[in-house]
Amino acid sequence: MDESRASEACRIGELVRGFVERLSPACSRYDSVGQALATLLPESLRAHCRIAGVSNGCLKVAADGSSYMFELQLCKAALLQELQRACPSAKVQRIEVGMAR
Repeated sequence: MDESRASEACRIGELVRGFVERLSPACSRYDSVGQALATLLPESLRAHCRIAGVSNGCLKVAADGSSYMFELQLCKAALLQELQRACPSAKVQRIEVGMAR
């Protein structure tokens, strides 16, 4: 009975490992967007903004307050251009700015 459990665990482990390996490129791609965003944002915004999501070429950034949202709106075009240059594999086409919950 112990041997059957061990073999089942190995199969499940292999299944999970395969799943994680398939997710790794997406996770690393989005992680690089997060790192690039942290590098590109001015210090005054960095502590008050976070990535809310990435889907269909849209990077959603959440800001702590309306003044931070406004600042992000002002630099959004330049930020998009730099993100596209720094992380071309992420294929970010637009940035949406919203209020953090």
